Amino acid sequence: MKIVLCTFILSLLCVTPFQAQETVEEKELKHGVALVVGFTHVPRTIEEGETLNSQNLTTIGADYYYHFNQKWKLGVVVDIELGKYAVEFEGEELKRENAFITGLVVGYHILKRWSVYTGPGVEFERNKNIFILRASTGYEFEIGKNWAIAPVLSYDFKKEYGSYSFGIGVDKKF
Repeated sequence: MKIVLCTFILSLLCVTPFQAQETVEEKELKHGVALVVGFTHVPRTIEEGETLNSQNLTTIGADYYYHFNQKWKLGVVVDIELGKYAVEFEGEELKRENAFITGLVVGYHILKRWSVYTGPGVEFERNKNIFILRASTGYEFEIGKNWAIAPVLSYDFKKEYGSYSFGIGVDKKF
């Protein structure tokens, strides 16, 4: 699974558009990819039968977006939470380890560089897969032609608990 995931992430980052006889000024940039690194905060975890206040996990992710116009975009997000923890779920202790999260989100540009996103997804994990609803926001700081650094804040609503993530992404538009 790790090899498949690494291959998927690398292929997203290596995608380049092939359009004949267009100059950079004429081309409308419709696609965007991002590599995101950050942390996920789980507010209530269980360790050895006792409820702890919280746990932070390293998170890495890759995103792809298709821009329909200046305001709207559709995206696929993929994250991996690196770490082990347990939560109370349906009255029982549910162990989580290296959860793989993927989702389909709709994005809207509130301002030129500030966007909000929402959409459904699934948190895949060997003990139990959980449906999520993600809400997030991000702001892009240009660092070069079609490149940006983007801090992103996300919240994943789950059936019996939630988690939030903060990450920094490197974005490339093409």
